[in-house]
Parts: sequence; structure tokens; C-alpha cells
Amino acid sequence: MDAHIVIIVALAAFFHAAWNATVKLGGNKILSLAGMQVALILLVIPLIPLVGLPHRDSWPYVGMSMVLHFGYYLSLAGAYRHGDFAQTYPVARGCAPILVTLCGVFVLGENFAPAEWAALGGIIGGVMLIAARRIGEVLQQRKALVSALCTACFIAAYTVADGIGGRLSLNIPAYMVWSSLFGGAPVVAYALHRCEWSEVRAFAPKWRVCFFAAALGLSAYWIVVWAMSKAPIPLVAALREISVVIAALIGAYYFKEKAGKRRIAASIIIFCSIALLGLAG
Repeated sequence: MDAHIVIIVALAAFFHAAWNATVKLGGNKILSLAGMQVALILLVIPLIPLVGLPHRDSWPYVGMSMVLHFGYYLSLAGAYRHGDFAQTYPVARGCAPILVTLCGVFVLGENFAPAEWAALGGIIGGVMLIAARRIGEVLQQRKALVSALCTACFIAAYTVADGIGGRLSLNIPAYMVWSSLFGGAPVVAYALHRCEWSEVRAFAPKWRVCFFAAALGLSAYWIVVWAMSKAPIPLVAALREISVVIAALIGAYYFKEKAGKRRIAASIIIFCSIALLGLAG
């Protein structure tokens, strides 16, 4: 993978971790996600005249992305209900790049150089090192484990779908604008169905936080979909998941969570793997 793509996707991972930290600060996670989707829709509407339409071959993947993202949010909501967010989310994000890699190799026929295989293994290993701290806790809660694994499957599925759709679109900005426009509506409808109006009114003053998170999220995934049109999807997907480690470091610094030797070791492994990935390009 070219070094400039590695650097840009690493930046996207930071954006992804930052918007997740913002959602954590929002309190009600379902309303935070829905508020973010409303803000995202409002952000992309003015871009429609500028970006035009993606190629017609990519439209099935726009629809597929909408369904898979909605499934992702539903399974994530299940993870909230059945287990602590800090337990299930790292497990889901850690398992997802493994599934993407399997799909990339056996379905899409992606090929990697030996150094890229080593970097891929290091990044996935580092992410799983963070997740391993929670696996023992999640195994004790069957529903939480099922929710985490379902979430991982949806992450892997929408990653592959958007990777293929972005390539077929011949117009990444258009693909992102239209998939963001359609993808947010089901989440908003679900939140309005699940939450009381009093909760919605109480959450309304946090609209600035929603716009901030939406801008970060859109930027992060826009970069990822663009990168997947230039580089093998599994490499980009694995690199994106370093956001789990970045989030852990943000938690240690900002939320005063204990860093621990495991997080430090994972950070070193991933940093070395990213360097190797850049050199391999």
C-alpha cells in the first residue's frame, strides 16, 4: 500500500475514534447516533448538485450499504442492552478485519505481498490484543457475545459492500453523498420509535455535538471508501480498525481510564505494522 494512503487512512482512524468518543459524551447513545445521522443528512444535501450521481452499477451497493449499516446500528444497540459498550465494541471491531480479510482473499481474490501480510497480521493482532481484555467478560454474557459477533459481521459486510460500490461508482464523492443520505433515515426512524419525545427534546440542545461528530464520521468514512478504491480492501479495513487503539488512548488521556501494559504493547505493535505497511508500498 502506498505510504500516502497509509497516512491518510490512519488519519481517518483518528477521526473515527474521535466521533465515537463524542458519542460516548452524548449520554443516550441511540439518540446520539440518530442525531449524528440527522446532522450527516443535512451536511450532504448541499453537496448533491456538486457531486452528481454515481455510476448506475454502484446503486445496488448504495442500497446494500443502507441495509447493512442499519443492521449494524441495531446489533450495536443490542450490544448496549446486553453488555457494557466497553466490553462488546472492541470485540466487534477486532473481529471485523479478520472477516474482511477472509472475504477479500477467498471472494474478491485480493493479493498481498509478504510484507503486507505481515503488516496485516500485526495490525489485526494489535487490535485483538485490545479486544482480548474484554473477551473473557463477554464470554460470560452469551447475549452480549452474540451481539458483538453480529456487529462484527455487519461491519465486515458493509465494508466490503462499500469497497466494491465505491470502485464501481467511478465517483467516490457521489457514492458517499448518496449512501449517507439514504443510510441515515432508518436509524433516525428507529430512534424516534424507541425513544420518548421527552428524551428527544432533552437531547436537542446537543445538536452542535451531533454536527461535530457527523463531520468527523463523514470525513473518516469518505477517506476509507476512497482508499478502498486505490488499495486492497482488507488492508484498508484493518488499518481503519486502529481506531480501537486510538480510542483506548483517548480514554486513557481524556477519560482518565487506566492505560495498562496491554494497550501500550498493542500501540507499539500497530505502530510498527503501520510503518511496515508504508514501507511495503
